[in-house]
Formats: sequence, structure tokens, C-alpha cells
Amino acid sequence: MRANVSPATVSRVLNQSKPVSKAVREKVLKVVEELNFNPNAVARSLAMKESKLIGVLIPGIDSVFLSKFVNILEEEFFKHNYTTLLCNTRCDDDIEKDYLRLLKDKYVDGVVLMTSHPKPHQIEFFEQVDIPAVFAGHTDPTKQFSSVNINNYQAMYDAARYLLENGHQRIGLFGGPFIYRQAMERLSGYRQALADYGIGYDESLVFANDYDIEHGYENGMKLFRREDKPTAVCCVSDMVAIGAIKAAEEYGLRVPEDISIMGFDDIRLAKAYRPGITTIRQPIKELSVQAAEMLLQQIRQKENYIKETRVLAHDIIVRGSCMAVTG
Repeated sequence: MRANVSPATVSRVLNQSKPVSKAVREKVLKVVEELNFNPNAVARSLAMKESKLIGVLIPGIDSVFLSKFVNILEEEFFKHNYTTLLCNTRCDDDIEKDYLRLLKDKYVDGVVLMTSHPKPHQIEFFEQVDIPAVFAGHTDPTKQFSSVNINNYQAMYDAARYLLENGHQRIGLFGGPFIYRQAMERLSGYRQALADYGIGYDESLVFANDYDIEHGYENGMKLFRREDKPTAVCCVSDMVAIGAIKAAEEYGLRVPEDISIMGFDDIRLAKAYRPGITTIRQPIKELSVQAAEMLLQQIRQKENYIKETRVLAHDIIVRGSCMAVTG
């Protein structure tokens, strides 16, 4: 051995399993660097019962919100010497199942899933496999799994109430796909706000599409041509709001003078866009940091960890895309 130490001492240095002197440690690491030695990760993870790998499952990579979530999450895990394996499921259950099997084979130490509700195959997987997991974007009152989220019902209720308090009585909703719990919770909040202000629910003002610019534009082109168009619209995301603003402009409608547009998320573009988008701010950094923190606690505490549900606060950020109805 070039470092003139035993194999057991080399193992202690590489695995940090037992203390060694600073001089011996530096000698071993210098030889490791000279030899460009890379121990087999799987064998090491089996021996140490940890891989220092974290799986991150997301439904897509196109979303600005999800991109920021993943970036912050990676930074948090990196601070604690963990590497993330990003799995883009593209909202495809078969792809997701393949990724879950891959994460199991990679002996990941834990998994963060961005989803509004656990799917049956996810629940079955984590019941059968003892891998710590945190569901971000989901609220689990049963605490079957640890979860962190905002109150989507209250957030959209507050968005609609803001418009109602500014004199709007005919308010549309460009929501997400109603097969998702998050979208249904936001729809429920919107409907309750209308009811609390004595306004009937008009299904023709509600659109259920995806969270992107294209669907915001598409919804706007359908709604804004109508004679009985609303004076305001709540959007399920800032990207949808941008698409809606574009559609309004094509019909010669001024935002906010002719129609107010309310976003959701408070992505960076919401502030830079013109007009600046009034929106519901999700605490994306806090969501990411707390998801990482909860998973690390599970990994460290193992069977002593008590699963928890965290609900984060949201805010209304007032900018230029909304105004009060006058006259």
C-alpha cells in the first residue's frame, strides 16, 4: 500500500467509520487523489447502509415554479453532502413506476415527491419499501406520509376575495386539471368566496386546463370574446396569467382597466412582466428548504421519526394587473 497503512485504515478514512489521525488521513487522501481512486458506490452504500443519494420526483421540467423548487432542493441537500437524482415523470404513471424501481435499486436514502396527492402506486411502493419520503405540494392530515404545502383552498379563496372586495362581481377562474386535488381545492376556495359574497357560481366562467402560458392564452381567447365576459379572472399560475393577458391584449382589452388578471405562485417573471402581476405568493424557498429538512430528519432519526404535516403561509402580492371596479 503506497500510503504505508493497512487496508482497514484506508477503509476508515474513506468511510469515516472510525477516527484516524490528521496526518494519516491526509496521507491516505493524497494517495487516493494520485491514483484517481473511486470506490464502488453501490458496495460502499451496502457497507455503510447509506448512499448519500436523494431521489426527487417531479411531474415535469417546463414549469418555472418546479425548476426553482428543484434548484433550491438540490442546494439544500448538497449542503449536507447528498446528491440528488432528478426524475421527470412527465405525468406518466408508468414512467414514474420505473423511476421508483430505479431509486430502490440505487439504494437512495430518501425521496422527495412533488405531487398534489399520493397515487395508489406511490402509496403501495412506500408501504413495501422502507425508504423515507416527503410529499411536497400535498397536505396529508392522516400523517401517513410527511408532507409540506400551502393551504390551496384558502389561497384561492383569498385571491377571489381580494377581487370581490375591489368591486368585481363577475370573476372567471382559469384553473388546473380538476383530476388533481390541488386544482379542486383551489376551485372550492374560489366558489366559497363567491358564495360568501352572495354571488352564484357560473360554470361557464371556469376553465380546467394546464398551468402554462398556452392554456392561459387559449382560455382567454375563448372567454374574452363573449359579451358577458367577466371583469376579472383568477389564474392557477402566473404563467396562465401571462397567457390570459396576451389574449386580452389581442381583443383590445386593457389590463387592468378593462379586465383584472390575478396570478398564482409569484415566480420571478410576475414582477418583471408588464403590467406586474398581482398574485398569490407561494413560499417556494421555504417549501423546498422544509421538504429537505423533513427528509433529512427522517433519514437521521429513522424509526424514531414522527411523520408530520406542515402548512406554510401564503401572501397576496399586489402589482399592476388588478384594479378596483369604479362606477
